[in-house]
Amino acid sequence: MKYRRLQLLSLFLLCQVLEAATVARYTGSRIYWDARSPVTIFDGGYARLIELQDGRLLACCESGGIKVSFSSNKGSSWTSPVNIAPNPSGVPNCVPDLIQLKDGTIIVAYNPRPTSPYSPDRRFGIRLRRSTNNGKTWSQEIFVYDADYTFENGCWEPSLLELPDGELQLYFADESPYTTSNEQQISLCRSFDGGLTWTAPQRISFRNGYRDGMPVPVLLQDGKSIVVAIEDNGWSGIGDFLPTTVRTTLSNNWKNNFYVSGESSQRNQSINYNYCPMAKGGAPYLRVLPSGETVMSHQSKHGDGDNHKMYVYVGNNQAKDFKAMSKPFQQGTTKECLWNSLAVIDTGIVVAVGGLAGKVTIVKGYPMKQFQAPYASQLVDGCLTADDTYYHSSAKQVPMGSETGVFSYTDFAYDRDMLYMTCLVYRGRALATDPCLDNVILYLDNKGASTNLPTSSAYRFVVMPDGKLTASRGNGKDWAEQDLPGVYAAGIATTTNYRIEVAVPWAAIGLSEAPVGSDLTVNIEISSPSSDGVRQVVERIPDASPTMPYTWVPLKLIQPTSTPLQTTHAEPQTQAMYDMQGRLVNNTRMPRSIYVKKGKKIM
Repeated sequence: MKYRRLQLLSLFLLCQVLEAATVARYTGSRIYWDARSPVTIFDGGYARLIELQDGRLLACCESGGIKVSFSSNKGSSWTSPVNIAPNPSGVPNCVPDLIQLKDGTIIVAYNPRPTSPYSPDRRFGIRLRRSTNNGKTWSQEIFVYDADYTFENGCWEPSLLELPDGELQLYFADESPYTTSNEQQISLCRSFDGGLTWTAPQRISFRNGYRDGMPVPVLLQDGKSIVVAIEDNGWSGIGDFLPTTVRTTLSNNWKNNFYVSGESSQRNQSINYNYCPMAKGGAPYLRVLPSGETVMSHQSKHGDGDNHKMYVYVGNNQAKDFKAMSKPFQQGTTKECLWNSLAVIDTGIVVAVGGLAGKVTIVKGYPMKQFQAPYASQLVDGCLTADDTYYHSSAKQVPMGSETGVFSYTDFAYDRDMLYMTCLVYRGRALATDPCLDNVILYLDNKGASTNLPTSSAYRFVVMPDGKLTASRGNGKDWAEQDLPGVYAAGIATTTNYRIEVAVPWAAIGLSEAPVGSDLTVNIEISSPSSDGVRQVVERIPDASPTMPYTWVPLKLIQPTSTPLQTTHAEPQTQAMYDMQGRLVNNTRMPRSIYVKKGKKIM
């Protein structure tokens, strides 16, 4: 009897575990990397990039000195590199940073690093050059700071910040105060004349017995806090560097010798190690989005393979609670991506600047809190024509593929009867030995449920490259396959890519009308064969799980600008169509609903 009671108790506990529960939804942005066509700027490494006031991009790197290059088309092409700080004999100039001040002055700071044999006349230091004519010419070298002349007691990695009152700050890692230990602090020098002269350094961050390093400062959007991303190897139980922030208020501004100690409440782990084991690693970089959210990158050898990878996270407007981890570059298991950085350009595009296999390469990422669907009926035929009106002009609202290297673009539209999705997938590798390895999966929740298991409001649609489709519905624990009337898909596949289109009637997912202004969430998965064509690899939205609707992304249905009065239908055209059982339906094209008002088509 006792054994029977234990069995029943175990069964009860298992049922409790499997019961769907409400979980707080992630409401921040996620970054979608359009990594299909990376652009290489330099041969070199440790690159930084900014957008200038005239709209051009300026990048710098270390490569036989400090080189700069400009782009007049937001990074699609670049000018030939110019070396603005050639290496003196035996003293390579390294690890640059750059900024444009409010008055238009461009400053590039860098780090002279003497080579062995060391001598007192060649010291590790911080220098800079200025341009007051938009980068056409550069000043002579300006002295900021000198450390010791040996590698063990040098200084490293300058990074610049201008405050609202015009004070220019230069942060760097500094070993020179600790000649008898391996410790390191973050130091700060200040300039009140646009970088021409500088104060002596002061300590702003130090953990006793450890090495604070690689600072990157930002002023938060609220204008009240200075936050500096650093690498910190002093966190208990980590055994490695961990991206960390130290901070002060703008009103305090590191005055009266204030610094952040190892025990200070102003020192915070940026990324929860329990959330993401890849959080181990150094070289953090921090930037602020127009929304006020923050983005951080770092490099880590943890994860796929033993090579360094660039990871990017999105934090809140206080540079805390970083989540939605993504990888900008598709590296495989052999390429290194080192000493990387981020830039925010245009209206909020994030540019990942990677030291990828000895070359400085960039890709663009698009932060989105939600996807959007315009009011526009579509021909569901697996083609994209001028008559198809999705949110993006080329139906490329949601780029994916930086994780697996199988790149895709997904987009949405809707009308009063249907939700439409299109997805273009570039195979980029051998065809699968098992055709089931290739598919696109669309997940929908008609209530935007914040549950940790799929309930009856959640739906899953698996679409093959040729348009064959199966549907499932949540049952509170998992997915159960169902026949959903009126759901159609079409696909056209080639050896290099395929496009699928899906039409989901609102009635098929339990809605009487298009849920404009209501909660609707979606998730996307792209499943592809591995490079050997045998295994399946899956590209997912950052932090989105196929069985946890609370992790899915809101889909906003954009209110139509005109009210349709009448529905007519286009003439059907030949195209294979499939019903829910994968059966060929009349070999006809799914008609586009065309709404007519005052004799005009409203697409």
